[in-house]
Order: sequence, then structure tokens, then C-alpha cells
Amino acid sequence: MLRASSLGLAFTHGISRRYLLRSHCLHQQLCHETHPIPSTLSHLHTQETLKMSKGLPPSDGTDTGTATTVAEPSPDETNATSNTNDLSLQNETKSHRAASSTHPDLVRRGPSQATEGSRRPAPPRYIFSRYAYRDHRIRQPLYEKMVETTNPDEAWQTYEELLKYRPPHLEQSIPHKYLHAFAASLVSRSETLPPQKTRTQSIFLRLLSVLNTIYHTGGQVRLWEWNALIECAGRGWRKTRMDDFQAALKIYQDMVANRAPGSSFSKGAESGSHDPARIVSHPVKPDIVTYNTLLSIAGRTLNPRVMRIAEELLASSGVSPDRITYLIYQRYYARKGKLSGVRKVTARLLENGCELGMEGVNSLLWAYGRNGRLDLVEYIYCILRHNLLPDTPPTTGLDAEDSARQLEWLESLTIPSDLKPDAITYYTVIQVYAYHGRLRESLHTFSDMISSPVPITGKVEDVEEFEPGATFPSPIIPIYRALFLGFARHALPPGTSASEAERRRPDDREHVWRAWTFEQLYTIFDDFMSLPFDSKPNTQTVYWLLVAFATTSGYNQEVLRNVLERVEARFGTERWERRLRVLREKILAEQFDSAYFEWLRQTQERRGWEG
Repeated sequence: MLRASSLGLAFTHGISRRYLLRSHCLHQQLCHETHPIPSTLSHLHTQETLKMSKGLPPSDGTDTGTATTVAEPSPDETNATSNTNDLSLQNETKSHRAASSTHPDLVRRGPSQATEGSRRPAPPRYIFSRYAYRDHRIRQPLYEKMVETTNPDEAWQTYEELLKYRPPHLEQSIPHKYLHAFAASLVSRSETLPPQKTRTQSIFLRLLSVLNTIYHTGGQVRLWEWNALIECAGRGWRKTRMDDFQAALKIYQDMVANRAPGSSFSKGAESGSHDPARIVSHPVKPDIVTYNTLLSIAGRTLNPRVMRIAEELLASSGVSPDRITYLIYQRYYARKGKLSGVRKVTARLLENGCELGMEGVNSLLWAYGRNGRLDLVEYIYCILRHNLLPDTPPTTGLDAEDSARQLEWLESLTIPSDLKPDAITYYTVIQVYAYHGRLRESLHTFSDMISSPVPITGKVEDVEEFEPGATFPSPIIPIYRALFLGFARHALPPGTSASEAERRRPDDREHVWRAWTFEQLYTIFDDFMSLPFDSKPNTQTVYWLLVAFATTSGYNQEVLRNVLERVEARFGTERWERRLRVLREKILAEQFDSAYFEWLRQTQERRGWEG
């Protein structure tokens, strides 16, 4: 016998060791979340329950005590045994408890009928259910698998199966703590992927389902879950549209109105399959993260009217803007081509006591480079390299002190001495130089990155559109994409005369096209193929690589086929999109279509910053 006081119970008698251990184990089991149950296991569970309710032995051959019956004593029998000693009464009471714990009628009838007339209410029905513990052992690993697996599709399948098969002794298919953990795993940020690669429309729909399950089963949707759902609603496409902002705004309206997530999509119509009595969710107050998310989505649309809607929501909330708010405005004005707006936002950021930080500096590099201010990009980069290597002369020929004075005079901007270039800095500067035709400066910056004393190498996925504030352990593959895009944009077919080049590039007074040659491209391509990384370049990188070789080789089909074969042998073709597959067909065609590749080159010359 155990003293119940040692387990935190209020009584100290009548409890056996087996009862305590079993009850505690069952309690732990039912508090855990589970993963999808295979249909065969759910069928076995249903058959087992049916057999026990009919008094039949279970399929595993164990004895459930169905032959044992306990009858209530009549009044005469009670009088006849009134002189029985206390020991016999205690033994009879114990045998009655043992028989009741396995009696199938008690399991079937429920606690209220099985304990009629007793002084102490019986424990819940599942305590005495033999299949409940067996079901727990099946579901518990599934709960953990749903949360911990690294395969999102497998985790989602587990979640759906757990919702589909719910044992009758469970009020909900998945405990709330596992639902919250699953929601966190769905929207967890990747160290190697930017947000637009991890917050897709598929993730949005899955997160919406999980949060609806929490809401309709008596749980509380938390603030961070609402914010993540708002962000996912506005992502998933290469270009953000007004409809994406409207979707995010509807999620925000559901949040402040304490409605089920996604109710606004169906114009407030509630599903009749849910019990309103189980909804106990409390209103959640939006924070600065909520409004920053809406501002970011609105800014990516480049629509001033949509941006004003997000601004009004922030202003009416009374929440003070933070550093991230100003960085969002920096990017918005940079993409609109308004450097005056970038300067005003930066000044307000510093006036309000916020630190610029590396995210702010990288955002300024991107804004100045996008709008053609390469001199400011050179000044900032020179200062950052000096902060990293104060005793090493800069490769650009600029002096750090002179750069700091020029930056202060032109932009009233001071770069703190503790800021040093990171992976995003190198990627941004190389992308800016390559876009504007500065191949030599691009390669110098690439060399600085490779020789940096701060390790910045590692696995990284290619990105289609750079977004300031994102973090990458290594910018290797995005750098090669920027270089290949530079070749596709600035190179001319071999044999092009100077007069023809001037006619095609009237604004190219420095003749930058001369540096973008076939020999230089092939050298960079060999380095690209020999890199020891595991990640595969995406469609954009391979596409611009082939377009660059088409232009620099003078539309040489043999060269293009050789490059294509090497790329396919190294990286495969499983991730290739339609545009790249069409280009592949043109390269492998028996009749080589030179006019098509000339059209590609001319189209690229007319393209803007996004490429």
C-alpha cells in the first residue's frame, strides 16, 4: 500500500499500488497529442470496443472477468450476516472492487449507473477501460511524430488521420498543446530559406485548419498564431497582389472580432458541424508585430492606397512604431524609386532612438544601389570592411575616413564602428554591381567575401527576390545567380563592333560590356560547378546561366548543349519550371532557333531591376 499523501492526494487509505500506477499512466496518456492512426488500427479499436460492450472476450485472448458477477445482498442476507467480523467485511469489499474493475457492464453503462447507491463516486469510465490504455500507446507516438517529423507532408497526413479517428473516451482528437506545437512547426523559419519560400499558400491553408481545430475544440488561439496566419495569407506568390492584402486584412478582422480564423472568407457563415458551446476563445489584442506584418504586405503591393489602409490601422491602434516599422518603409520607398522618402524614414528612425543595425545598413545599400547611387554603396561598403579589417587596405582604393566624411556630408549618415559586413551585405553589393555592369567590382567583392575572417559559408537555397532583413548562412548561390544575370544583361555576341555596341547601348559610356566575355563566364561557370555545396540552384539561376552562354557564345548550339549536360548531370531537372524546360527544348532541337535566343537577349536588355 502507498500513502496517497506522498502523491499529493487528500486521502491515505484504500488505494493499491497497481491502481495508482495505472491511473497515473492513463492520465499522462490522455494529456498527450497524437498522430494519424492507420485505418487498420482504428478498425481494430472499433472491433475491440464492440466485443467488450457485448461481454465477449477481447481478440488478444485476455480474460476480462466476464464470468464474475456481483449481486446486491437482500435485506435478509444483510441481517443474517450482521455479526460477521470486520475482517470478512473488508475482504468482501476488496473482492467487490476487484470484480467491478473488470466488469463489462460497468464499462458499458457508465459511472452513474455502476455506482448507484455508493458513497464515493467512481473514477471516469476510461480508467477501467482496457482498450483505452492500448489506444493511448498507439496514439502517443503519433502525437510526437506530428510535431517532430521534418517531413511536412507526413506531419500533415498524421494530423488528418488523428482528426478522422477519435476514440469515444477522448473529448478531442488531439490535445491542444500538440496542436500549438504543430502550428509552430508549420511556420518555423528556415535558416537557409527566405520567408517567401517557407510561408506558402499551402502552409497558410494548413495553419488555418489547425487554428480552426483549436478554436472549435475549446482552445485559445494565441497572438503569435494569429500573426503567423496573417503573414501567410499575404505570401505564397512571387508578386504580392491587392487580393493578398485583402486576405490578410480579413484574418486581422477575425482576430479583433474573436471569430474563428477564416470566418470572413465565408462572409461570417459558421459551419454547423461545430458545437458553439465548446468555444471558449477570448479576444486577442493586436501588437506591433501584427501591424508590421500588414504594413509589409501592403508595401510589397506598391499600391499607395493599400499602404494608407495599413498606416491608418497602425495609427488608430495607438501602438508605437518600432525599428522594423521604419525598415519596412525604407524598402517601400526604395522600390518606389523615392530616395527622399528613404532619407526621411532613416532620419526618423535615428531621432526616435532606434539603432540602425546591420539590417538597416543592408537595406540602405539595397535602396541606394537600386536607384543608381553606386558612390554611396562604395562609401558604406568601404566603412564596413574597415570595421572588419582595420589594418587591411581596401580593394576599392577608397579610404575609410574619407568615405565616412563623404557619407556624413551627402546623407548625414554615420555607420557605427561595431557593424561589420555579413552575408547579406556581400550579396547586396555584388548584386548591385552586377546589375549596373561593374563586373570587376563584383568579383572584388566576391573575393572579399571568400577571404573574410568571419565564416559565412554553408548550405543555402537560391532566392528569386532578395528581401532585406532575411538571413542566409551563405550567399554563395545567390551570388552566382547575380553574376549570371549580369552576363545575360550586359554581354554582347562576339564580333560586335564598337559602333554597333554604341548603337545598342547608348547610355553605356564606359563600355562595361567589354568585360562580360565568354572566357570570363566560362571561368565563373567552372568555379560554380566545383563548389562543395549540397543545395541545388533554382530555375532562375540555371535559366540566366544558359541565356548568358547563349549570348556570349554567339548562339553556339554545341556550347549550349555541353553546358546543359553538365548542369543536368550535377543538379538534375526535377525543380525546373516551364520557362526553363522550354529553353532546354530549344537547345536540344535539331533545327536550332537562333531568332529565339536573339529575342531573349533583347528582352533582357529591356528588363528592369527585378530581371
